Amino acid sequence: MFEHFLENEQFNFQINRVAVYGPACIDLTEVRQELPRIKDIKSWTEVWFKLARKAEVEKRFGQAVYYYRMAEFYLEDTNPEKSSCYQKFRECFDFAHQGERIERIQVPYQGTYLPVMRLKAPQEKGVLLIHGGYDSFMEEFYPLVSKYQSQGYTLILFEGPGQGQARKNGLAFSYDWEKPTSAVLDFLNLNRVTLMGISWGGYLAPRAAAFDKRIQNVICYDIFYWGLDMMLNRLKKREGRCLLLLLYLRQKKIINIILQKKMSDNIDLSWKLTHGMYITGTSSPYNFLKSISKHKLSHCLEKITQNILLLAGERDQYVPVRRMKKIQKKLCNANSVSSHVFTIEEGGEQHCQVGEIQLAQCEIDKFLKTYASPYFRP
Repeated sequence: MFEHFLENEQFNFQINRVAVYGPACIDLTEVRQELPRIKDIKSWTEVWFKLARKAEVEKRFGQAVYYYRMAEFYLEDTNPEKSSCYQKFRECFDFAHQGERIERIQVPYQGTYLPVMRLKAPQEKGVLLIHGGYDSFMEEFYPLVSKYQSQGYTLILFEGPGQGQARKNGLAFSYDWEKPTSAVLDFLNLNRVTLMGISWGGYLAPRAAAFDKRIQNVICYDIFYWGLDMMLNRLKKREGRCLLLLLYLRQKKIINIILQKKMSDNIDLSWKLTHGMYITGTSSPYNFLKSISKHKLSHCLEKITQNILLLAGERDQYVPVRRMKKIQKKLCNANSVSSHVFTIEEGGEQHCQVGEIQLAQCEIDKFLKTYASPYFRP
């Protein structure tokens, strides 16, 4: 259930984002005791860092993983504490999953490497390739997808340009996701996979599938049609039209002045732009917006010939649910299109069904059983 922890919408969402994984990843009793202290980004970071250190000392590594992740979340990339929290996040993850035979692989890419985790299924019936989106680390998805290993799927989680260690390796977020995806498929010699893109991955995964037919099935968890939707979805129509007009007219100076002023008293906008400039390797709000505007599915949906699953939440704060119909219409050459919009009444109305992720998992399970079975042939 999506809970009300704090008044700030973004803070509240991020806590719910971890809470869905249960007590192995978060102790809500100890977290609730600290929540009254959270007033801003500084206090947010202090609270989660304190919780992380305590959990680590007590060898509660599964919880320390997510506490360090939360402590790291809003820190700017220039802050040395961000890198420290990330390293602790990785260390605690490895401690928490000792003995689980998680294989770490480095896939050569553009003079550096893409980080990969592989969990082989004892009796493999399929391969599930998984990546995130705008702000994800591959390790944080482990509780969400680990069950599929016992169901016969070899899991391959990877970070592409702009994500996690790949960004620290110097690779900036890019729209042409088929390139890193193909590099992983090439290096691991994979030919028939199901690709799951989480959050912004709902754009990245179908984009990759449009150009690489070794991808047999695509799971968009959730849909993501255009990079600028993330910004426009929280603006009034008139404000959105104004922003798009200024971008069209290349009014860089005006856009930078307006957005930098708004960032000063808007935690959500400040994080979106600060983190966005970091992952895209841009130096101003204007250049960041121009970069993510290239993330647009309209150019490639007709090239998709695979089976595709589209998931969406009725109250997604990042993606306008109206995009579902446009995406479905343009998937005119797909082998099959399955979709589900989760309503408030059934739960799962939030982005990536945070609060009720089992609803999304149910749809994913049905899709895998139908199309990722070794007996399925297109």
